[in-house]
Amino acid sequence: MMAFFLLLWILGQSQETKEGVQRYFNDPLKYLFGSESIFTGLFDGGKGKQAVNAEQTGGFTDSTKAGGLSRMHLLATKIEDGMQPFEPEVFGFRSHPDRIQFAITAQSMFSPGSALLRAESEPLLNRIANLLKPINAHIMIEAHTDDLPVESPQFETNWELSAARAATVVRYFIEGHQFDPAKITAMAASAYRPVADNRTPEGRAKNRRVDVYVIPDAENRFNFRKPANEN
Repeated sequence: MMAFFLLLWILGQSQETKEGVQRYFNDPLKYLFGSESIFTGLFDGGKGKQAVNAEQTGGFTDSTKAGGLSRMHLLATKIEDGMQPFEPEVFGFRSHPDRIQFAITAQSMFSPGSALLRAESEPLLNRIANLLKPINAHIMIEAHTDDLPVESPQFETNWELSAARAATVVRYFIEGHQFDPAKITAMAASAYRPVADNRTPEGRAKNRRVDVYVIPDAENRFNFRKPANEN
């Protein structure tokens, strides 16, 4: 019976809508993931745009254009624009279908061999917190080092150093900005996810970093783990 009424509905639609239904059933995944628009003109009340919660998604998805900006891309652009005053300390912005990521240089937050935040890092971390706090997402903080042995009596290896640094940033967001502890994670990678050549001082400086991942679908937050240099 439902199929009968669906057929009647399709027969009563415009040719443009009928063609949209046909395109959907020819390749449904393309439309489910937002790379194409099916029913151009269906949202005339919003002039072709679907309104979404700007705090959670970053703005509008334009339904009048095939391959229009995705909500993830718009959110990534908003975060990147908000961090411009802190470049090049913040770098490596990437927008993926399931997450947004960027990196912060360790030098901008920590002294060598230390996991204590420098006072100069507070404006940077406060800006990040203010941008991420309104987003309905899981936040992952992953700290990295270069491959030189750590020179600190407090940490035996770079594993301990990177773990302590990630936990420090997480605690700053939780205690200083009331992030939900259930939606933020600290991770350590030591020297094993480099993004540059550790044989040069410039490369080692780039590898000493803290990666920030913003993952709107919290249920799938562990499904994307790859070395940073493979993204």
